[in-house]
Amino acid sequence: MGLPLFPTLPHTNPLVKTRKGWPVRALAAGVVLLVAGCGSSGNSTAEWSGPPKANAAGHVSVSGFNDFLAGDGKAFARSPVAAVAEFLALDRSSAADTTVVATSPGEVRNFSEVVATLDGLLDDSVRATRYTVELQRDKSHLWRLRAVDWAQRCRPGRGHQGFAAENCV
Repeated sequence: MGLPLFPTLPHTNPLVKTRKGWPVRALAAGVVLLVAGCGSSGNSTAEWSGPPKANAAGHVSVSGFNDFLAGDGKAFARSPVAAVAEFLALDRSSAADTTVVATSPGEVRNFSEVVATLDGLLDDSVRATRYTVELQRDKSHLWRLRAVDWAQRCRPGRGHQGFAAENCV
């Protein structure tokens, strides 16, 4: 009897759990090139400027990005990791270390949770930010964001050391 297969067996994927963030950037850049190569007859471009600011409770609006996924961003909607990488604009991140972990509950493949942690930020107060993204497949089997929560970890002496939606000093 062999070992159980994914998702029962924990594993690491070098394309999504990175050192210095370059494989995630390369994946996102490859998806962008794929979308750009598809072409269209209109003048629209497949660009997303990055996530909107979180509210005081740490919730981030997803409606604009879901509109993007339904239009020019359909290529990103094929994978939860690709969707989150584009939503967070990971190819333009200044984080020293980027970790992206995707999970699906049990044998259900219509829901996914992706946690992206950006550590070593170029900020004197904020050390890291973490986005927890819930996704669901729609009727056409493309992924849509359901909810995004944002939290940050402060540098030592600059506030809380755990992830929270509270400001650093």
